[in-house]
Amino acid sequence: MRIVFNLKALLIGVLFLSSCKVFDNEVTVPSYLYVSGFRFETNADGSQGDSTSNITDAWVYSNNNIEGTFAIPTLIPLQANGTTEVAVDAGILNTGQYYERTPYKFISRQYFTIQAQPQKIDTIFPVFKYVNNLDFKLIEDFDRVGFRFNAYNPSPGDTIIKINTGDSARTKGKNSGYVILSDSTTEYRLISTDNFTVNSSSNTIYLEMDYNTDTYIHIGFVAASNSGKFTEVYTAYPTNGWKKVYIDMSPDLVKLPTGDLYKLVIYVLRTPNTPMPKIILDNIKLIEG
Repeated sequence: MRIVFNLKALLIGVLFLSSCKVFDNEVTVPSYLYVSGFRFETNADGSQGDSTSNITDAWVYSNNNIEGTFAIPTLIPLQANGTTEVAVDAGILNTGQYYERTPYKFISRQYFTIQAQPQKIDTIFPVFKYVNNLDFKLIEDFDRVGFRFNAYNPSPGDTIIKINTGDSARTKGKNSGYVILSDSTTEYRLISTDNFTVNSSSNTIYLEMDYNTDTYIHIGFVAASNSGKFTEVYTAYPTNGWKKVYIDMSPDLVKLPTGDLYKLVIYVLRTPNTPMPKIILDNIKLIEG
């Protein structure tokens, strides 16, 4: 009985000491970071096109440690006290995929210094811009002279016009491109007037595009090395208003032979005897960096 008693006493003692150790640990009261919103800016000279964006998330770091990915606006607890370096990346849906959230490498990271204190809320408002030294190969915002796309073998009556009224305008007072098809048209292709090449196989290439449509739009390219065969990269589904997408063209374009020429293609298939679809485009940018 004495052995049993001593074992019980030993167990009670160990548990008591362990519990004391747990409760003696210091609990850090968090400070808080509030990302209240954001703004995206482009150069005033038009060299980067319009400043529409679809930034969905903030990728937040403190003292070089990632805190997580958050929808904007957001309130974030930080285990920090004193001078704290905060960085924020602009997050996008890569090629429009909800499961493929990523920082957009063409938008610069924004930095802030805060004085974190327990229970204190520091508010930041990132102003995002494009990174330096990007190659804007194409900008079609329909506000410049002429068009950067031509219709390929259109039927009589098929055209694209500039329009800036009602919901047909992406930005009030600025033009968007409205595609008009004849009743008999079942296929319509817009092809870039310029040829492009890949600057380097190690580069990243994105196509940004705003669109408002009630039909499917197929987006891709034709390359000289492939005898002009259409390679589809993204399918734009019907929308409920305007949508912006960031399409990563790199996986397909960097496979092209060095110096190979390619053109962008926007392709519409229409079921016969259906009403004329609504197809409005804007802020089409081909960017390499």
